[in-house]
Amino acid sequence: MSKQIRVTLAVLFIVTAVLLFLPSGYISAAGMVVNPGFEYGEDEDPLGWALSGNAMRASSGPIHEGTWVALVTGAGDVLTQWVGDITAMAAYEAWGWIYVSGNVTGVIALDFWAGKEGTQLSPTIMLSATDTNNAYVQKASSMETPPGTTHLRIRLLATNWSDGGEARFDGIGVWPAPKGLFGDWCFIATAAYDTPMAEEIQILRDFRDGYLLTNPAGEAMVGLYYRVSPPIAQFITEHPALKPIVRAGLAPAIVLSTIAVNTGPAEKTVMVGLLTLFLVVLAVRATTYHMYDRASSK
Repeated sequence: MSKQIRVTLAVLFIVTAVLLFLPSGYISAAGMVVNPGFEYGEDEDPLGWALSGNAMRASSGPIHEGTWVALVTGAGDVLTQWVGDITAMAAYEAWGWIYVSGNVTGVIALDFWAGKEGTQLSPTIMLSATDTNNAYVQKASSMETPPGTTHLRIRLLATNWSDGGEARFDGIGVWPAPKGLFGDWCFIATAAYDTPMAEEIQILRDFRDGYLLTNPAGEAMVGLYYRVSPPIAQFITEHPALKPIVRAGLAPAIVLSTIAVNTGPAEKTVMVGLLTLFLVVLAVRATTYHMYDRASSK
């Protein structure tokens, strides 16, 4: 079992290093959403989003990532997207970044439907932010689809308007949650820290949302993790003495995830270099141990 833990952690480190250097246009919260960062479109009209009122995409003012964001400046402004191929009786996670200025509440509104513009089946879930202090804040939620669901409607809007207020949105994402594991994903880390609310686990979730679930390589890695990690997490839970060892093993991934989420290209370059050195040392030690083990067994 210890070998499985080492292999899983090694895969996590390698994928983290690769994803750190994917082009920035390729890394944006996405999942099932078309044009989640509003980078594609014609002038102020974003691809994949229907506009109401004076809603638009904007390339000036505060931008979270890339060169465009969604912008609403009045009560009638709404950007809408319908996401199809939604599975009924299943768990989904949604997230997005919101910037608000003035006495306004920015809202990402989500509801499930039977058919596009057919029958609304669920109450509307509101991911909202008010006065984000000149910064983008990420909001996220876990959701469960009612029977008969086929579509998810996403609306970007704002409420409680006052003169001069505006709301901006970026990195809108939706993704199926693991079956039977509603709202959580880091099983090994949860077992190691004894709680899903640990700050280290939240860092890993942020890395997942911003990097892993935004591209095929990351999606494959998360899928592999879901398949192999539950029995490993169970083994760790049943053997508490392993928890500090696993926490130490996760430390490089947590450090790299923190840098990926919170730093720029220069810092990422340094950390990738250090990670490469770490992996080389680890490979040398593993090879030496294997040779010694073979010699001693003769």
